[in-house]
Amino acid sequence: MKILRKLGQIVLGSIVIAVIPTILAELFREKATLHDAVHIYRYSLIYSFCISTLAWFVMERLARRLWRSSRWAWIPSLVGTLAILALIGSLAANLIFVAIGWQNPATFWPEFGVGFRIALFMTVLLGVTTTSVEVLRGRLQAANEELRQRQLEDERARQLITQARLSSLESRIHPHFLFNTLNSISALIREDPRKAERTVERLAALLRYSLEHNARGLVSLRQELHVVEDYLEIEKTRFGDRLRFSVDVPPDLADLDVPPLALQTLVENSIKHAVAPNRHGGEIGVSARLESGSLMVEVSDDGPGFERTSLQQGHGLENLQERLTALFDGEGRLEIARRDGRMVVGVAIPQRKVLA
Repeated sequence: MKILRKLGQIVLGSIVIAVIPTILAELFREKATLHDAVHIYRYSLIYSFCISTLAWFVMERLARRLWRSSRWAWIPSLVGTLAILALIGSLAANLIFVAIGWQNPATFWPEFGVGFRIALFMTVLLGVTTTSVEVLRGRLQAANEELRQRQLEDERARQLITQARLSSLESRIHPHFLFNTLNSISALIREDPRKAERTVERLAALLRYSLEHNARGLVSLRQELHVVEDYLEIEKTRFGDRLRFSVDVPPDLADLDVPPLALQTLVENSIKHAVAPNRHGGEIGVSARLESGSLMVEVSDDGPGFERTSLQQGHGLENLQERLTALFDGEGRLEIARRDGRMVVGVAIPQRKVLA
């Protein structure tokens, strides 16, 4: 099939190329007639077909080598090859003319010389032009392929950097969370062993959640809320009635995705700033809503609050902001504000639904 398609291209190309010397010959004749044009065209067509067929076998293979060479190396090789093709093709064309009676054998060499000079000019002109285009196209394709490979390598490198960055951030989150929880359990062991046992069960569930979802990057809000409620119950064993909390999240938002332990980080921050330092404790509210195509998850408290500039390097909220940047490529953000006398810290996440 490929050979037939190529043969069709050779025939079509020969028909078109044969027009050029016919036109040039007619332009330099004083009395050009249609009969003369047809006569010249049929000779030109045989020349064109013979040389084009040879070029198909030779130039396609030669061009693959030429485009890898420097300009000064391939131009002489190309011109020399085209000259040889013109010589062999012209010889074949004239033999055909003799065989079919278009040419007298006695005038073979003189007519061959005239035809060869014209064929040489046309072959070199068209051959250099065509091959130059193919060489440039080959180099362009190679450059595009190399660029595509580099882009793929850069993309893989960015993904590896992002994964390493997230793993590093999460490794800083987990120990901090674990130490706080263990402190809560240690305070209960002597006072209320049953409650301590229940707290250990909650801790085990939280650690299992953390390990299972560490590699996923995103979890459903429903799962995150379940973890936060367990975490608040664990902290309530430390603070008792000093810790008061409420959760107000519409059920239709439960399947949207959030980074694992993101909400827990916000709650932990409120406990640190609003509950722990206050003798009377504090009240924490967890809420979620949709706003301008983003999922807004907020944790508010009635504590004294803080300024973003006061956050130290390695702080849980700073880590959370870095995780949002890594996961959502700048579309996720951390918001800190003071509203209606309460400190509100939240995350804005592109609205996406976790697929099972």
